[in-house]
Amino acid sequence: MLKKKIKIKKVGRWIVLAAAALAAYSLFFGRASLVKIYHSFLDVKKKERALVQEHRDIDTLKVQNKKLEKDTAYMEKIAREKLGMARKDEKVYKFIQEPK
Repeated sequence: MLKKKIKIKKVGRWIVLAAAALAAYSLFFGRASLVKIYHSFLDVKKKERALVQEHRDIDTLKVQNKKLEKDTAYMEKIAREKLGMARKDEKVYKFIQEPK
């Protein structure tokens, strides 16, 4: 009788140990593990920062668009700097830097 109780205790310990090992494996390496959840969290934060930057870029472009529609001086500045345009009576000089 005493041997049966000892065997039951040993089997019970092994069952508890196996359940704990399974729970630990599931917690760290399973489908919804802590590691995967943490990586998903980092990915969401990265995408949120990128989205905020995209919104800033959109706001900047909206301001530039309004300036281009209404401000002729700004329009002329952009045409000169970005497009290399000049008036009919102006001469344009390009300076080329020698490679170092």
